[in-house]
Amino acid sequence: MKEIRILLTMDCEPTIATNSPRASGPADWAQGERAVKGYFNIAQSYGFPVTYFLHPEAAIAQADLFKKFADRGACLGLHMHPWKYSMWRHGSQKYFEDYGGLSEADQRSLLNESSKLWAEAIGFRPLYFRPGTFSANDAMYSALAAEGFRGGSCSIPGRVWPDVRAVWSGAEPDPHRANALFRHIRGSLEFADVPCSVDFSTVLNEEAKRRQQHPDLRPDTDWQAKYGISYTTTAANILAQIKARAPAVPVIVILTHNHFEYSDDASAITRRLKASLDAVREACSATGVVLVGSTIAEVVDQLLSVPAVPEVFTSPESVRFS
Repeated sequence: MKEIRILLTMDCEPTIATNSPRASGPADWAQGERAVKGYFNIAQSYGFPVTYFLHPEAAIAQADLFKKFADRGACLGLHMHPWKYSMWRHGSQKYFEDYGGLSEADQRSLLNESSKLWAEAIGFRPLYFRPGTFSANDAMYSALAAEGFRGGSCSIPGRVWPDVRAVWSGAEPDPHRANALFRHIRGSLEFADVPCSVDFSTVLNEEAKRRQQHPDLRPDTDWQAKYGISYTTTAANILAQIKARAPAVPVIVILTHNHFEYSDDASAITRRLKASLDAVREACSATGVVLVGSTIAEVVDQLLSVPAVPEVFTSPESVRFS
């Protein structure tokens, strides 16, 4: 592997003032704007573009801000917590679930409705998608493809969070065409998924919530303080694991959210983001791999430009047909 792409993403949530105070999100749009600007500027200082996944409220409230960054090379996609959208748009039980709790019909209805609002604000329909908390079910990719989405960052391999309908144990770890029937494996849909990058060498458990996950490179979590895990170790492990798998399109995906003070150089979140990026850059340099900044649009274009390589069913040798 001579080259690997790095994809910096931010989920842009509605404010807690306009949604639930118990939900994730900025205190107000001013804080959200500082996060968006600060993240962009830090990424630029490393030579990397940014991909923003915008909840419809953020797209509407901050349309001028995001259109300005799109003009400067950022990629914009749709982010969706159905229950947040339901509280804001409907004030009822319609779509009042995590994304993985919706039927395919409800997903398509929600995607169609929210995409129109998003497009009215931004000026074009979203083509890329990420569900809140990576919540999903087997209908997701078919629904997204049917509604005209080309790709997304919809999965986080190894996450098992049943309480929010996010179960990705055994999921395909590298960018791939999605499967229409089973979300964990490669398929042949005209939709490409770019999973969040995780370090498979460590398993983290929260027994009280029946949760399990692998560490990743997000700055949102203080991995060192909480688990004794450094970005240096995580980055080196992720890179080594990707090299061993040798995917057609190698990518490191990092995510964060818009309620952090990335415009403050002295903040802990800014220091952790830089530590994460430095760790990735150092791991690549140490192994002779060139690190290339990309948007999700560029990764999806590359994936969809080559023939699908779905996982093929192999019957047990004991099965015989007459």
